[in-house]
Amino acid sequence: MRPLAGALAMLLVGLPVTARAQAPPAVTLESAMGAAVDRHPTVMAAVEAVRAAEARVAAARAGTGVALSATARAAVGTVSSGGVPTGGDAAASHDVSVGATYALYDGGIRTLQIVQAQATLEAAEASLAAARQDIALAAGQAYFTVLRSLRTVEVREAALRFARGQVEQAEALVRAGTGARADVIRAQATAATAEAELVAARGQVEIAMVQLRSSIALPVAQPVAVAAPAPPAAVAVAPSDAAAQAARARPEVQRIDADVRNAEAALRIAELQAGLLVTVSANGVVQVSPNPGRVGWSLGANASFPILDGGAARAEVAAARATLAAARARREATLLQVQTQAYQAAATARDTPARIDALRVSLAAAEEALRVAEGRYRAGVGTLLDVLDAQTLATQARINAVQALYDLHLAVVTLQYAQGQPLVRRP
Repeated sequence: MRPLAGALAMLLVGLPVTARAQAPPAVTLESAMGAAVDRHPTVMAAVEAVRAAEARVAAARAGTGVALSATARAAVGTVSSGGVPTGGDAAASHDVSVGATYALYDGGIRTLQIVQAQATLEAAEASLAAARQDIALAAGQAYFTVLRSLRTVEVREAALRFARGQVEQAEALVRAGTGARADVIRAQATAATAEAELVAARGQVEIAMVQLRSSIALPVAQPVAVAAPAPPAAVAVAPSDAAAQAARARPEVQRIDADVRNAEAALRIAELQAGLLVTVSANGVVQVSPNPGRVGWSLGANASFPILDGGAARAEVAAARATLAAARARREATLLQVQTQAYQAAATARDTPARIDALRVSLAAAEEALRVAEGRYRAGVGTLLDVLDAQTLATQARINAVQALYDLHLAVVTLQYAQGQPLVRRP
């Protein structure tokens, strides 16, 4: 693939990416994607969601240990601790103690809650990975759009220079008495069209630059220069293999897998709460004041069963079961989506080099046709219309070649994304 890309680059000699002396260090594909992942607010929000999920896991796990608490109570008055008036003088009382509680058995609900919290964390981590991939891909797309737009402007500039040259040549022939005024008018119309197309192409550069700045979280007016990419890597993966890899590695699949585990745990909790639920706990208290060192303990059990709740418990089970079924269906849909994307991306990356090869031949033929048309016109055996038509075809062939070159670059990046390969690697 490298010789092919090199051959195409040679055909585009004279169309270097515009450089500006006042621009900051040029943005490369790697730096654009890395900056997007490091700075984009979407990624920052996903990072905070992971931290929140980590805190929820810690909170869920804390419920399985011994809980220690200190309590203090003080009162003064003529009412006893049971709320009955004593009929005597006001008296003061107080109590300071330290207690410990440990849940010996709860039917497995706390364990399932930890499973839910862990699944939520895994889903948040997968969402973060997906956000990084999405933002990196958007930055790569914007980067290649800028390059393609800049190269298109240069093609349009060359077309306008050629068209103005034809106007001058047609006017010179009219002055010499060997040309027709109609040729001048035709050449002027072609030049005006070329100028309008150049204006539109420059507008596309401005739009592409704004998209690039936005994708890497830069101010919309900040100057940005772009560097030409390295030759694209060869693609040697079969579409079916790419689809299989996507099913294993895409963060979207990992996220929905975590959602399924969360829904499974939620269903089990609902089923436990809808049936006979037994809990056992142990408690211990050490009094600090007024009787320092006095110890008390208790072992308690509790059993509950919803006899008449209006069907609430059964409804909760039905809702949890439907939520699980929906999560499993979303998983199948997600698998279909990522596998289709990967298959298409691999097919595109495989076929684009052949398209480039065909366009290379087409460009060479269009350049030769233009050269012949110009020679015939100078020799007086051809028409200006032949030259202008040949120039139009040659310009379009150059634009097609530019498009194909950056399509190939983007196809390689898109394939990496579609297979779940990290676009930005961190040590």
